[in-house]
Amino acid sequence: MIKRSKVMDFTIYTIETAKEASKEALLHAKETFGLIPNLEGILAESPATLRGGMALWDLFETTSFTPIEQQVIYLTANYEHDCRYCMAAHSGLAKMIGMTPEDIEALRHGQPLADQKLQALRLFTKRMIEARGWVSEPEIEEFLAAGYTKQQVLEVILGIAVKIIHNYTNHIAKTPLDKAFQPYVWSKPAPVS
Repeated sequence: MIKRSKVMDFTIYTIETAKEASKEALLHAKETFGLIPNLEGILAESPATLRGGMALWDLFETTSFTPIEQQVIYLTANYEHDCRYCMAAHSGLAKMIGMTPEDIEALRHGQPLADQKLQALRLFTKRMIEARGWVSEPEIEEFLAAGYTKQQVLEVILGIAVKIIHNYTNHIAKTPLDKAFQPYVWSKPAPVS
C-alpha cells in the first residue's frame, strides 16, 4: 500500500468551486450521470484531463458496440486494473441498462460469461490490457470469428483508453465512493488456486 502525504490529497470540486475551465465539463457530467461523480470532481483539478475523459466517454457511446457490450469492456478493464470505484459505478450502470445479474457478478469476479459472443469480447479486452496492445494475430482472428469486426478491434482500444484515464485517476486519488454507488462496493477477489 502506498503511503499518502498531504500532497496526494485531491479536492473533489463542484461546479461552484471548480476552475472556470472545468465548469462546462462538470455540467456535462451532471447531465450525463444525473450527478457529478466524485471522479469527475477530482478530474476537475485538470480541466484538460476532465474534458478529455468526458469526450472519450461520449465517443465510446457512439461506437458500434451495444450498451451491454460497452459495459463488458468497461467492467473487464475495471477488473483488470483493480479499480474499486469504477467497478462499483459500472456495476450500477450495467444493472440500469439491463445486464443480467449473473453477467455482472461474473465480470466482478473476472469469470467467463455464459454468452459466447460477450465472453469473446471480455477475453479480447482482457488480453488487450494484459498484452498492452500486443495481442496476437490468432487472438484477433478469434475475436473476429466470434462476430466482431476490425472496427470493433479499434473500439475496444477506445473503451480501454477511457478506463485508463478513470482507473488511474482513482488509484492516485483514492476516490471515495459516491453514495449512489455504495450498493455496489467492490474489492478484487483473491485468486482461486
